[in-house]
Amino acid sequence: MPPDTSLSQIFHFFLPDAQLFKATACTEGNINQTWLLRYKSAGVVTQAVLQRLSPVVFPDPFAVMTNFRTITRHLAWARHRDHNIPRFPLPIANPEGKDYCQDAAGGLWRLITYIGPSRTLAQVNAAQAASVGAMLARFHLLLRTLAPQELNDPLPGFHDTPAYLAQFEAITCNRSPKTSDEAFCYKSIHQLRPLAFLLQGKSAEHGQQLVHADPKCANFLFVPHGDAVLSLIDLDTVRFGFLLHDLGDCLRSCCNSGGEEKNQEPVFAANHFSALLNAYLQHGGRQLLTAADQNLLLDAARLLIFELGLRFFTDYLQGNPYFGSHYPEHNLHRAMVQFRLHASLLTQENRLRKDLAALLA
Repeated sequence: MPPDTSLSQIFHFFLPDAQLFKATACTEGNINQTWLLRYKSAGVVTQAVLQRLSPVVFPDPFAVMTNFRTITRHLAWARHRDHNIPRFPLPIANPEGKDYCQDAAGGLWRLITYIGPSRTLAQVNAAQAASVGAMLARFHLLLRTLAPQELNDPLPGFHDTPAYLAQFEAITCNRSPKTSDEAFCYKSIHQLRPLAFLLQGKSAEHGQQLVHADPKCANFLFVPHGDAVLSLIDLDTVRFGFLLHDLGDCLRSCCNSGGEEKNQEPVFAANHFSALLNAYLQHGGRQLLTAADQNLLLDAARLLIFELGLRFFTDYLQGNPYFGSHYPEHNLHRAMVQFRLHASLLTQENRLRKDLAALLA
């Protein structure tokens, strides 16, 4: 937290008459700083989520907040018309109608509604992966009725894999790997380099609309005891893009049975892959995907595994300015997990393509 800023001060900007009992830091995210707050307002004890947007990741936080209002208003109106639609987070404004404030360091803060009781998961089982697939399909269908021009692009260049690759190559053109772990990443990036161009120049062939852009399993809220998904959170990345990027990233995350943080041999779970895609297709996703999309569903997972590994490793080489890290080699180890996950996928490629063909038949 920036100096001279207290959570209590920020909280009371939004709810000046409420009594704050407890603030619990949420450490799972790589980008924003987040706290779960417990407080009393108008005699009722409740919870909310306080966040400080990352000034490194979001160069225009005011545009992010404008988007957040537009998206959440759209989703709330859809739920007003159909109560079967899930609840999504909403901004909480102060008595003057302001739903954000800035600290002395220029950081932008917001208070948003808490959806719960709920939990987040770093990795999921097959049943949970199916719930994720169903929620992602429902979310994509809801976004389909929101005009892309109503939103700013919160992350220009996001998911531009060729640009990420060019950045890496510029950084390493006169640099050799210094350790065996670095050498492993250099070699992996060289071998997987063709994946960067999978969608380049093919925008007419593949489905594009507003997408979440970061639908990893940790951004889905699950019921406390069970496999059902309550909601999809972290809506700051919503932007116009390829459906394949969203599906590929969701598969990358949910099919990693060991999670993204552990420095071990990850396994790409084939049953998670089938469960998630089957649920996505059954809950309306099939109508969103073009024939070209369907042909590249497994390759999209490969692309996003490669892209995240590339981004983690580049961030490590630059001193970890983008992704939050707990030690100097943290993003190096995260990159290694992704490249090993890709290797696990390749050992099962024939089975995965057969399973996919059966789902699409």
